[in-house]
Amino acid sequence: MTVLMFATGLVAADVTSDGSRVHYESYGKGPEAVVFIHGWTCDLTFWRGQAPVYEKHRALLVDLPGHGQSEKPEVAYTQERFARAIDAVMRDAGVTRAVLVGHSMGGPVALTFLRLFPAKAKALVLVDALIPEAPKDDAERAKQKARMEPFLRSFHEPNYQETSRKVIEMMFTANTTPALREEIRTKMMATPLHVLTSAMEGMFALEAPKAGETYSLPAMAIMSAQPRPGYESRLRTVFPNLRRYEAWEGSGHFLMMESPDRFNRALEDFLAGLVQ
Repeated sequence: MTVLMFATGLVAADVTSDGSRVHYESYGKGPEAVVFIHGWTCDLTFWRGQAPVYEKHRALLVDLPGHGQSEKPEVAYTQERFARAIDAVMRDAGVTRAVLVGHSMGGPVALTFLRLFPAKAKALVLVDALIPEAPKDDAERAKQKARMEPFLRSFHEPNYQETSRKVIEMMFTANTTPALREEIRTKMMATPLHVLTSAMEGMFALEAPKAGETYSLPAMAIMSAQPRPGYESRLRTVFPNLRRYEAWEGSGHFLMMESPDRFNRALEDFLAGLVQ
């Protein structure tokens, strides 16, 4: 383990998970922490707007394998690999239970963590994160696969950067300032091709919750207000203790970066409710 300590209380550290180095930041002390999990081709700096939260609480910010300052070997970047990395970071930091805050792909990573390490999760916050819906039958499963194959295949073609750019641009709205767009675009586009493609494939390979698969831990979802028919009710089936569901009009995919004060208030309210 490599550790750097700063006067601000930040501890920057590296730990090995699945044979590769994973970078993280640790704030505060104690066995329970808020764990911030970034999305596809992002890194822990996407949570910088949440400093008023994580500098006040015991918190961990993780660069998922292949992202940020973590090592980027040529391996399969599955949701399970990411979840095991979260567990490795927690163990290294002396954290036994976590409030998982997952943005975008970080939501499926958090779901995978719940499946692998249920006793280590205290609560869940989904940030514009979609939990997949199981197809009704084999015919629908085949249709879903047929729809996704051309999209996934496009990341293996010579113009994959243009495909990535289009995907990223769809995440912005008028609330995403030009400076923020440039920061997000630059960081996401810097992700190595083998990580970008494998992580996307791994995300879509995630098995949807089966009938009867439920998690009773307290949960909250903050979403951009895009049409998602039935999503809230489906979430409440999987997470019956969903205490709060918000859909923010006009917000883009990176709502915690666009409106950090509003997001931080909502997160602090949720965290305060956990100790009552």
